[in-house]
Amino acid sequence: MRMRIFKLLMLLCAISCTKDNFINTGVSNGRHDCSLLEYMKRHPYDWDSTVIMVRHAGLEALFEKSEWNGKHYDGITFFGVTNHSIRRYLLQNSLNRVTDMKPEVCREVLLRCIVEGKIYRDDVPRGKKGGSYNVIGEGGESFTTLGGTTLWVYSFAEDYQGVPNLGSVTLYGAILDSRKAFEVASADIEPNNCVVHALEYKITISDFLKSGESLK
Repeated sequence: MRMRIFKLLMLLCAISCTKDNFINTGVSNGRHDCSLLEYMKRHPYDWDSTVIMVRHAGLEALFEKSEWNGKHYDGITFFGVTNHSIRRYLLQNSLNRVTDMKPEVCREVLLRCIVEGKIYRDDVPRGKKGGSYNVIGEGGESFTTLGGTTLWVYSFAEDYQGVPNLGSVTLYGAILDSRKAFEVASADIEPNNCVVHALEYKITISDFLKSGESLK
């Protein structure tokens, strides 16, 4: 009986472990050997509308080669708006497709989602959300985007079994122009020369607009 149990355990180990002694839990590796644009094209469920928006805005070089306005960036961080956010904006504004939006404003919106340099979740200081009258809370760090706007971002660690700061770490922040708070739904996705933090679905592209601007 003990021998049968031992053989069963060995079989389960062989099935669940790779040659690198990695247990496959179903969680994907965040590293992707391709450009940011190619990564999004490979994951259309989350990013196909974003890809169309990038092309409509004329920002292929930035999302493929990290080049924009005559400058090559050694790394960029994209706080990415995904399909569901874009489609919800289109629906709310009676637009049929991404290309119905103004390309120049699409360009500005996307540039306001991108920060120079590769910023990983562990690089962002701990913080706490602001109150009702102050969108910036405690700690965290402010980042100037390529579009000239400011994002305030902080990390927050949950408690684990009653011990503070030992649980999962999530990124939160705010878009200062719109005073819109956000949560990062998926952090540290890493195509070549880039880090992506996918924003939650309740954020829409209109949250990156300045007063008086319109995508229509």
